[in-house]
Amino acid sequence: MFLALIAALAASPVEAEARQILDEILRVDTSHGNETAALQPLLVRFQRAGVRAQILESAPGRGNLVARVPGTGAMRPLLLLAHIDVVPIEGQPWTVPPFQPTEKDGYLYARGVNDDKAMAAAFTAIALEAARTPQKLSRDLIVALTAGEETGGLAGAYWLARNHRDLIDAELALNEGGGLTVTPDLSRMESVEIGVAEKTFQSYSLIVKGKGGHSSMPPTNSDPVVTLARALQRVGELRFPAKVLPEAREGIALRALHEKPPLSDALKHVAQAGTVSPEDDAVIGKDQLANAQIRTTCVTTMLKAAPQDNVLPTTAEATVNCRILPDETREQTQARLAQAIGDPAVELKPLEDIGFAKPSPISGPVNEAVHGAVRALWGEVPVSHAMGTGATDSRHLRAIGIQSYGLGGAPGTLEDARAGRALHGADERRPIRWLGEGVRFLREVTLRLARSP
Repeated sequence: MFLALIAALAASPVEAEARQILDEILRVDTSHGNETAALQPLLVRFQRAGVRAQILESAPGRGNLVARVPGTGAMRPLLLLAHIDVVPIEGQPWTVPPFQPTEKDGYLYARGVNDDKAMAAAFTAIALEAARTPQKLSRDLIVALTAGEETGGLAGAYWLARNHRDLIDAELALNEGGGLTVTPDLSRMESVEIGVAEKTFQSYSLIVKGKGGHSSMPPTNSDPVVTLARALQRVGELRFPAKVLPEAREGIALRALHEKPPLSDALKHVAQAGTVSPEDDAVIGKDQLANAQIRTTCVTTMLKAAPQDNVLPTTAEATVNCRILPDETREQTQARLAQAIGDPAVELKPLEDIGFAKPSPISGPVNEAVHGAVRALWGEVPVSHAMGTGATDSRHLRAIGIQSYGLGGAPGTLEDARAGRALHGADERRPIRWLGEGVRFLREVTLRLARSP
């Protein structure tokens, strides 16, 4: 608490308000919907500041807040987008209450503190500050806090893009999908990533049929669970071709600076060459973070069979989730899976298509704004463009012509990411001393983009 008190005393008004908002929304469980409840207090804040704002529900309780702070109109609007939903916590070994912000050992723990409520709080505070400032910016600032990103964005950004495009239409958008990495001892900012591309999210269902019956008389010729298990083992052993995409090259080179040999050497080689040799692939393929940067990946995430322990299943089913490189297709990935499984008894079919979009340009105003902000705040810290291994709402914006870029809003360490204490993990956390710095960074980038040159 002492560290938090010191940080609060040193914080600017926008940082302090962002932290207040963050604590408010972290306390609302949005892991299974319920976004409207989290957004209501934010709507009140905007209305009290005289900002035109509304909550649009794609379904009961699935709210999306859209607010607009008018500028002079000299430039087209800037969209600040963050999602308010979080992934579930069921089955995870949390040591603190997931929906009660907890300060411990210099960290703030809570589900969503990293993904993505810190960014939502920061964008809200930044827009409120702009609304209270007499001098208008050159762009309208549009804040969109969305539902359902973790389940494809169909209840949130996708729905807004299809049904209320006029409310979010902008030249540029800032969203999650980048990174602010601090040193393991939390002493300084180590690197900054700008997300310009991301893998395609696609899940496939593997289904094997059986005759069913009583478990006391198991089949002697074919068992759907065993057949499915063999297929899943082949999926687990499948390695897609390794390659270096232009959008990922800088991020790979930057990752090399953070790692130790032999991984650092292998990453350096592939970043310089633009190709992946078998020798380097053998090293990179053992590291889960680095491996995801150079190939499409598929992993089994869900299993389903009989409804009771004494019943033979009539269907054994698995869900395989793939993250597909931007230059590959869902159809190509499905064909590779089918080839690897090699068993006609296994039905393979794609599940819901949740969208794909081409990368955003590497050069341009966002690139310049981020480089300028980093120099102003932290000096000569490396900045790189990167490809996200996870999917974000940016693809829904890029699909309708809005150039969307991923930034980091809550600085953290690579060690926490590897330990599973970052996005989607148990004991999700962020260092308290860096929360305000994340707000300052997003504010600086926003102002550089929204002020006249």
